[in-house]
Order: sequence, then structure tokens, then C-alpha cells
Amino acid sequence: MDLNNPEIRLSILRRRLADGAPLVASALADEFAISVDTVRRDLIALERLGAAQRVRGGAVPMGAPAVALRERLEAPVPSALVACALARLEGAATLLLDGGTTVLALARALRPAPGLVVVTPSPFVAAATHQSGIETITLPGRISAPGGIAVGAPCEAMLAEVAADVAVLGACGLDAAFGLSSDDLEESVAKRAMARAARLALVLTGGEKLGRRARHRTLAPSELDVLVTDASPETTAPFAAQGLEISLA
Repeated sequence: MDLNNPEIRLSILRRRLADGAPLVASALADEFAISVDTVRRDLIALERLGAAQRVRGGAVPMGAPAVALRERLEAPVPSALVACALARLEGAATLLLDGGTTVLALARALRPAPGLVVVTPSPFVAAATHQSGIETITLPGRISAPGGIAVGAPCEAMLAEVAADVAVLGACGLDAAFGLSSDDLEESVAKRAMARAARLALVLTGGEKLGRRARHRTLAPSELDVLVTDASPETTAPFAAQGLEISLA
């Protein structure tokens, strides 16, 4: 079998995805004796075909309950990125926390403070903050498969009654011209409602999401306030030019 042939590799990877298996880029590079960059190109092709959803470190089957898979697949969220976000949130009393592995890492690092309340559509985030002794309110709604957050009319209705200091949003993609974007339409709507319920909209994401456009635009650059990331100053310069405050880990 010629594993240097991309069509053969894609066929193998599609079968694995159909069986529900996540794809780990570094392991595939070793198995196929190819570079990690070549694996990434394969994963991009699979995502364009609608067979996979890329995450940090690889890809998961499209439509899979991605939060649990991502926790097994992705590299740990850098502690410096979490620390940078915590510093930016100091003094905020009411936090709206999105779902996703990066925001979940932040939630696990939060500690109780007088008057601190977390409102979240993510049962994973809610469990983490509740376990830490932080007053936690879970938004209602159907839990979406891709991001594991509450979506739909009940979630949006409750968010309309919330006045938060900061909404911390994860990113499927963040482009300086296109803005914040999501792979799932209902999640995109929920994230937009979160941002509009807060005084400040903060995007927390690793540098690998910058420059990427996911399927659905969630918020234009003008609707975002702060970007917390571990990307380089050169990579974040276009976002600063759009008026975002940049906090670099």
C-alpha cells in the first residue's frame, strides 16, 4: 500500500472516522512515515469533505460529542494562557463562560471570590466551577454535540435576562476581517447572545485558531473587545488594528 498517495491515506482516515475514532496528528505522522505538516493537509482535506472536525492535535469525527474526545486528543491548554486570562478577569463579578476545552481549562483554574457568579451553557464548565465552590448558574437548552453547550430558545431567552461583566468566548476560528466564527450554527447564535449579555466580550483561544474562518460568523471584529491568546505579536497585529485589546500569554 502506497502511503505516499494522499488518496489512499484519506481513504484509510475516512474509515477510521466512520468508526468514531479520533485522529492524532503526531501518531499518524509516525504510523505513515510522513511529516506532521502532511498530516495537517490531510486533515484539512477531510474537514473540507465534511468528514472531520479539526481540533488542536488532530481531528474528530464530524458530529461527534467533541468535548470529551478533544480532552483525550488535544495537547493540554498552556498554563500561561490560562494565567493571562485569569489576570484579565480579576475583579469581574459575573462571568459568562462559553464551552470548549480552552474555556474549560480556565474554569478549572478559577477560585471563589466574594460575589463571584459564573453563568454558563456548558455542563462541563458548570461542574468545574461548582466543584471549586463558585456560585454557578447553568443555562437551559438542548446540549449540542460539537461543543457540548446549551443551545436554542430557552438558552437565548435566559441570556436576555442576564447582565454580565465579561463573556469569555472560545473560538472555532478568529479572523481579523471575518471576526469570530463557529462550526455549528446554533452554537454561533448562543455565543452571540452571550456576548450581547455582557459588558465586555473576551475571546480566549490558542494561536492556531487565528486566521481561520469557521462556517458561521458569530461576531464581527467590531463586536469584540479583548483577545487573550498565546500567538505572536505579529499574528495579533491585525486584530489590534481592528480595535481589539490584546493580552498575550
